[in-house]
Amino acid sequence: MTDTVQIGKRLDLYISAPQTCDYLADKQSQSIFISPDVTVTPKIYEYLISIGFRRSGKHAYRPQCSGCQSCISSRIDVQHFKASRSQKRLLLKNNDLTFKPTEALFSDEHYDLYLKYQAHKHPGGSMEQFGVNEYEMFICQSFGNSILYETRLGNKLLAVSVTDIFDNALSAVYTFFEPAFATRSLGTYSILQQIQGTKIQKKQHLYLGYFIKDSLKMSYKANFRPIEMLIKGEWKSYLKDEELPNASD
Repeated sequence: MTDTVQIGKRLDLYISAPQTCDYLADKQSQSIFISPDVTVTPKIYEYLISIGFRRSGKHAYRPQCSGCQSCISSRIDVQHFKASRSQKRLLLKNNDLTFKPTEALFSDEHYDLYLKYQAHKHPGGSMEQFGVNEYEMFICQSFGNSILYETRLGNKLLAVSVTDIFDNALSAVYTFFEPAFATRSLGTYSILQQIQGTKIQKKQHLYLGYFIKDSLKMSYKANFRPIEMLIKGEWKSYLKDEELPNASD
């Protein structure tokens, strides 16, 4: 890890212009990015994600917003995770589904499902307008360590989960699913399956991305307990609702 830390210290960064926040309507957002001229290896990215970075395609970033620290990196120590009663019921309800990995390659079937998902969940959003090239950059490109998990009911594709694989962790990058099967809670199901996959591979953590307490889109991550969050550079574990941190903690 020492070598990786030294490499991390030499990475060039740049900051984005302020824009309207996608998660908190009254806020402006900014991010710092690793320069696209830098070759980010899986080992380097494993270090970056441990200090609060995420990726979009092959762009590694971390929120850097003036006057706001609502985005908190989150992960699960899968050896300590305990499924809730509702999560156990969900797994039983979905025991007729398969959840299997495939290569992170473009597929017309995946792309059609992605467009259907965006039209339902984020109508009018920029991601709804992604053509094949934009989709492929977002979903299929990575730092060389990603797979796609397919959730199927028989031969019918219900969900696709982009997942990064590291030496000692997995990272849940993005999931899109069939809106007509929303009652199956396929987003939660996919995370529970990725937790199980992390255990099977004898790795320690599943990274979930940013928890935002005041955003319904991002606060669901606290449903997986105990949840670990990166607070002032230190990972801390939380089990109960009243323990969950505010951004300023």
